[in-house]
Amino acid sequence: MLKKVIHKSKKQNFPVKLFVAASLTTFILFAVFFFIIKINFANNTAGQFTKQTNSTDKYYLNENYSEGDLLITKVPNLKDMLAGPIITDLDPSLGEQNAPIAIIQFSDFECGFCQEQEQILKQILTEYDNEARLIWKDYPESNENSISFQAATAARCAQEQNQFWPFHDLLYQNNNNLTQLKFLNFADQLNLNRAEFVKCLDNDNIRQLIHDNIKEANALDIKGIPFIYINDQEVMGEVSLEELSRIIEIEMDKLNNQ
Repeated sequence: MLKKVIHKSKKQNFPVKLFVAASLTTFILFAVFFFIIKINFANNTAGQFTKQTNSTDKYYLNENYSEGDLLITKVPNLKDMLAGPIITDLDPSLGEQNAPIAIIQFSDFECGFCQEQEQILKQILTEYDNEARLIWKDYPESNENSISFQAATAARCAQEQNQFWPFHDLLYQNNNNLTQLKFLNFADQLNLNRAEFVKCLDNDNIRQLIHDNIKEANALDIKGIPFIYINDQEVMGEVSLEELSRIIEIEMDKLNNQ
């Protein structure tokens, strides 16, 4: 009885050559299938990155990284990756979009020194006209319940209605006593759609923009404000018109000699 069972089992086995051929075919098919899946995944990832990136975006990266590295599976630490600020259309700006000199300021609406520094920055824009662009980065208190953070949110909501800079000016003119009621009054002064403005104040995406600026500032190891970048050159604290002009001239010479 035992012999019959063994004999039946042997009779059902594939010949060795057929078994090897079948195994090899299965392996090849699996490899081809895996390769196709991998290619499709890479294309989808690249497509998503392209949709989120505009031609005007600029990344100042450490020498160990390139923009291509942003597509790698293991995302590097932001602090290790950045050598300078991230420039995108998400942040408010003044001046020509394609200007060779980008002046990036990390600031807070409750910061009096920042307001004074900005007056000089606006003079720089007048002096250099089409050669410089001023870009705003929020660096308020990280607590969303603070007036500092709420002021940043209100300004971003004004940006949604193309009124960031006028709203920004009103915030700085009243930065000693900012309140939520004043944010609404400023919106009315600028003829903003009040219902849309109020709705925007609770928008998680708007708050995330501010948190992203804060994370960027922390990754760049910014300890205080005002803090300015001229392209990727750091300028900490209050700087005179003459000093800023000198730094800009140096940057323009570097660009002209490239």
